Amino acid sequence: MSQPIAQPDQDHLVSLAPISRAVFLRRLDELVALHLKAMGYPPEAFRQRRSLWLSNANHPHFTSLVALLHSPAEEPDPANPAQKIVGVCFGFQGSRGTWWYQQVSYGLLASGMPPEDVTETLSSYTEISEIHVLPRFQGSGIGTRLLTEVLGILPTRDAMLSTPEVPGENNHAWHLYRGLGFTDLLREHRFPGDPRPFGILRKRLHNAPGDPTTVREPASDADRVAR
Repeated sequence: MSQPIAQPDQDHLVSLAPISRAVFLRRLDELVALHLKAMGYPPEAFRQRRSLWLSNANHPHFTSLVALLHSPAEEPDPANPAQKIVGVCFGFQGSRGTWWYQQVSYGLLASGMPPEDVTETLSSYTEISEIHVLPRFQGSGIGTRLLTEVLGILPTRDAMLSTPEVPGENNHAWHLYRGLGFTDLLREHRFPGDPRPFGILRKRLHNAPGDPTTVREPASDADRVAR
């Protein structure tokens, strides 16, 4: 994973590296700023998005990778603030207490899925919450590599995500998810507060444990607090 995945110029490499919860929180402002640039959100959205990302990082089994810009003489190190983060992907284990679980379960029930099947469907999944690459570095496969590597280290049976519907699934996000094997769970779903319809996609993870309740221990309480 530490091998370079891109070389934007002769003086820099881009490499992937896992980032701990503690380091993620230390670099949270930089990560949220990346998110705003990648999505084209206005600066006024910073506080709200930062609060959401802070909450997400404190969920159990938080898993994240970053793409780092560094010199060829250096090893990629998320704890080194001199190495610019140019991409990020993270997720966390879904549970009944999360907003996304509740909204998707409502949607599945409304679609006619029996309650026991809804419970089983959502019994062991990681919600892929965010995947972003700075505009300057988009188009070089960084997003694909980030998501591919994250999917390879998740402890749950399934990975799930939501993405806005577009005609003919004709945008980069849909092409990425389909290319990595995500299939439909629920289509044209409406989340409260957002007028757009969303597709809810799922990927069965072949490396998941046999017992869907067997997952890695969460980080310690000390690791949940931003330095």
